[in-house]
Amino acid sequence: MTTAMTAPVPAPGTAPGPGALAAPPARTLVVVGGLPGSGKTTLVRRLLGPGVDGVTAVDSEDVAARWRTGQLVPYRYVRPLVHAAHRLRVLAAVVGPAPAVVLTDPWTSRSWRPVVLRAAALAGRGVRLVLLDVSAADAADGQRIRGRRIPEGRMRRHAGRWERYLPGAGTGDVLVVDRARADRLTLADLLGRPAG
Repeated sequence: MTTAMTAPVPAPGTAPGPGALAAPPARTLVVVGGLPGSGKTTLVRRLLGPGVDGVTAVDSEDVAARWRTGQLVPYRYVRPLVHAAHRLRVLAAVVGPAPAVVLTDPWTSRSWRPVVLRAAALAGRGVRLVLLDVSAADAADGQRIRGRRIPEGRMRRHAGRWERYLPGAGTGDVLVVDRARADRLTLADLLGRPAG
């Protein structure tokens, strides 16, 4: 089950804090996409912290952390279950009641993207893509830093699909940023809303 990340609502008449939104988010799905290790989870955790009222964050790292088995079962055997559980969480959140859903996903799967986008359309959600344009080498460094690397062959496949996807990522609400720009994004930038 996906748990909404929530934070206390400021008292009436008080000024909003840094990164506060001028208005609650509309029914929106924000997909933070990029190669594994590009900084998706870091960005979302920096901006949402312990929670933001009305925003549900869905990140596969949360599922993976719960399913870690240590040395008992190698992660490669658990990974399909983690992916399935994560995808069920994603779809439940997208059709759920939260005004805004922020999803971190490599966004490289040609079969998964339309499923998510269709669920968002059926749920009446607008979609915003925030795509981290990070080289495969920099993403591999990000994986090394976080202490969890994906196999080289899988990374090559992700990188190849990302290189083909990114140039035609679509029209509409798409924001493509490099890692330096991602470090400067605000919550309002992420959600595509005016700051308070």
